[in-house]
Amino acid sequence: MEKILIVDDIIDFRELLTDVLSRSGYQCCVADNAEQARLMIEEERPDVILLDWVMPGISGVELLRYLKSKVTYAQIPIIMVTSRDSEEDRLKVLDFGADDYLVKPIKPPVLIARIRALLSQGSISADGMIKVEDLILDFNGQTVTTGHPPQRVDLGRIAFRILAFFMTNPDVVLGREAVLKQVWGGDDRVGGRTVDVYVRHLRKALEPSGHHQRIETVRGQGYRFSSV
Repeated sequence: MEKILIVDDIIDFRELLTDVLSRSGYQCCVADNAEQARLMIEEERPDVILLDWVMPGISGVELLRYLKSKVTYAQIPIIMVTSRDSEEDRLKVLDFGADDYLVKPIKPPVLIARIRALLSQGSISADGMIKVEDLILDFNGQTVTTGHPPQRVDLGRIAFRILAFFMTNPDVVLGREAVLKQVWGGDDRVGGRTVDVYVRHLRKALEPSGHHQRIETVRGQGYRFSSV
C-alpha cells in the first residue's frame, strides 16, 4: 500500500484528502507545517508528497527546494496543491523541481490520476528498456543514459515521462494535447506552454550528447521524435 504525505495547514482540507485517498487504497499521513513534514518524511518515507504552498513559517516552496536539494529525498514525487493558479507560479514551482501542480479546489479523480501517473513509472516490467542508438531509457530503473560508456542524463520525473512518450511513439507528430493527456491526465488547467517549458528542459539535458536534435518542433502541430 503506497503512502501519501499530506502537508497543509487547513485541517478540513487534510481530512478531505485523507478520505479521498483512503477510499482509493492509499495509506495517508499528515503534517500541518513544513517542520513537522520534515520529521514525517524521515519517519514515514512516503511514496508521494502533496504539498501546500502557503503555510505558517516555512512555505511549501521553501520545503520543496530543500527536499529536491537532498539526495535522500530528491526522488520522492511532490505534487504542489495550492490555490495559486497563475501560469507564472506554476512554471516557477515546476522549475524548482515539483513533479506536478494542482490548483484548489481539486477534483478527486484528477488527483488520483496524477498520483497513479507518478507511481506507475516504478511498476513497469524489469526488461522495459528503449534504445535509440546510444540513448537508452530504462523504465524499471527510471534512468536515461547516453554514450559509451553510458553516462546518466539528469531528468526530473515529468521530463522522463515526456521522453518516454516520445520514444515509444517515434517518427510521428505528437500534439501538445496528446502530451498533456499522457503526462498530466488531460488537466484543462495545464496549458501547452507548460509542455513547451518541459520540452525545452529535456532538450537542454540531451544537448551534450547531441540527442536534443531528435526532438523536432512541428509548427502549429506539436513535436516529433526522430529515431534516425
